[in-house]
Amino acid sequence: MKTLIHVWDLPIEKVYIKLRGRFREQFLEAAHQKFGTWDRLAKFLEVKRGDTLLARNWKNGLCCCPLSIIFKISNKLNISKNKIEKNIKEIKFKTKLEKRGGNSGKPIINPKLLIEINKDFVEILGHICGDGTIIRKNPKKGISLKYINSEPSLINSFQEKMKKIFGEIDANIQIRNGPGYRRKNFCLQYPSIISLFILSVFDYKTGEEMDIPNFIFELPEKAKFSFLRALFDDEGTVNIKEKRIVIGLKPQKPIEQIRNLLIYLKFHPTKIYESGNILKISLQKKKDIILFNKIIGFKHPLKQRKLNLIIEKGWKFDRYINSKQEIISFLEERNEARTIEITKFLKRQPDTIRKHLNNLKKEGLIFNRNGNNGYLWRVNEQTQRR
Repeated sequence: MKTLIHVWDLPIEKVYIKLRGRFREQFLEAAHQKFGTWDRLAKFLEVKRGDTLLARNWKNGLCCCPLSIIFKISNKLNISKNKIEKNIKEIKFKTKLEKRGGNSGKPIINPKLLIEINKDFVEILGHICGDGTIIRKNPKKGISLKYINSEPSLINSFQEKMKKIFGEIDANIQIRNGPGYRRKNFCLQYPSIISLFILSVFDYKTGEEMDIPNFIFELPEKAKFSFLRALFDDEGTVNIKEKRIVIGLKPQKPIEQIRNLLIYLKFHPTKIYESGNILKISLQKKKDIILFNKIIGFKHPLKQRKLNLIIEKGWKFDRYINSKQEIISFLEERNEARTIEITKFLKRQPDTIRKHLNNLKKEGLIFNRNGNNGYLWRVNEQTQRR
């Protein structure tokens, strides 16, 4: 499995770069000396006007040059691709190459090459599979990456991760806030060069052909957690009343893959079910919800608060066990007590306490007798001897 992305993993004929100042000057001067004149070098490289394009524009860093040409020169000078990669100052993708100038979009300044496929990188992939997309319907107009969300903390986190992974690159931000929007949405758009790095390891598709990267299964556990967190941040919901975490997508393949990944991580998701044309799976067992909170969790603040609330409230059976122990301890201390006294002590609803008392009676742990003001409850002698 690939763990690193080099610049030569990209379509180098469409990638344009600027080399760092001193290295750039020495590199092109060495090429000039190798061929004797700028015109001979230009002829070797199959470019026009060696005296201006090579000797002035490229050598002085006035514009970017094709990575394919840089590698052609470096091969002639026996300079390694790794050394070229370490000295890249700017990198961008150029489209419409048949026209002069072309359309390149923003460059990455001081790119962090080489790119490591780690937990930060796959968190970005999780968001792309969630509320993001890569648009490549018309490559001549570029291959833009978009991420849309209404939660500011997720938008900020996405921008920070992009800079951490790729280098100095700012998104074009659009705000969508009008009819049809319940909340203000933020749309981040990144240039084609970012998409190229991602597409070099993940053949992202949309619609029914969508899937998640298969190599996620081969990554360390922390990377799997980051990927799932991003997906659940975007596509997950937390139902407090039903005590479950749900994730849903329209295409079947990715929801199957997510389910398999959860099973691989020792979760017990439900079978896939359909709800409103969306295919869903749920985590609803107590141990799954606690484990999710421990190793995955949410960056989405509202979803995390809901998850915390589920865990704080606990589960009915746990509450019963705790109440059961408290009732027995209270009765042992008081010898006997009325229902209203137990209710006040536990600060619970009377109906709930009556159910607990009747269950304890069925279990043979307590018994009751008629008193002046209702039932008097007492612990069984066998229970006391325990």
